[in-house]
Amino acid sequence: MKTLVEKPKSNIETLFYENFSNNNAGWEIVNNDTEAAAITENGYEIKNTDLDHWKRYTVFPKMDSKKNIRMRCTLEIIPGLSIGQIGIMWGFDDKHQRLNRFCISTSGSGCTIMHFEKNHRNVFYRFYDPFFSIGNTKEVAFEIREINNYFFFRINKQLVYIGHTSHFADLGSGFGFYVDPGVAASVKKIKIDRAISNKVFSLN
Repeated sequence: MKTLVEKPKSNIETLFYENFSNNNAGWEIVNNDTEAAAITENGYEIKNTDLDHWKRYTVFPKMDSKKNIRMRCTLEIIPGLSIGQIGIMWGFDDKHQRLNRFCISTSGSGCTIMHFEKNHRNVFYRFYDPFFSIGNTKEVAFEIREINNYFFFRINKQLVYIGHTSHFADLGSGFGFYVDPGVAASVKKIKIDRAISNKVFSLN
């Protein structure tokens, strides 16, 4: 006798997509003695020429929850400047006081995942892997995916870390980039989506 079995079926809802063909999202455009940011044919080019301070470039996509969220970003490290970290930030509000970041060194070796205060006076949670490496490639694909209250962190499809969501700031929908002094990159694409489970039935 066949029975009716409930099975989950996932659909994907795109919350934010950016390929920098325009600036409808409102990315910062700046050019001064300490930083530069512009949308060009190469993407969103960001450069920190400050000697002492990190820079951020952020927007606020519409995200009511991080449940089942997946955040992906592809960028290219621009060589020839200082060694430092570059990566993505999330989970902050417009005060930018407490933030999360997922970064890799421009040397290609070493990555950091952190929940921190803007001035770095307080670091609430930190993971650092000095041995993680992407070799000589300058293309970096970041991915953060939430599954059952855990974030799965990947770089170029390699799993870097798994951390409980309670360790990280969840103050708002802010998303953007962390750039150390002397670091530059060209951001190519961002996609933020969510898996939506619908219940379907089949006969077994």
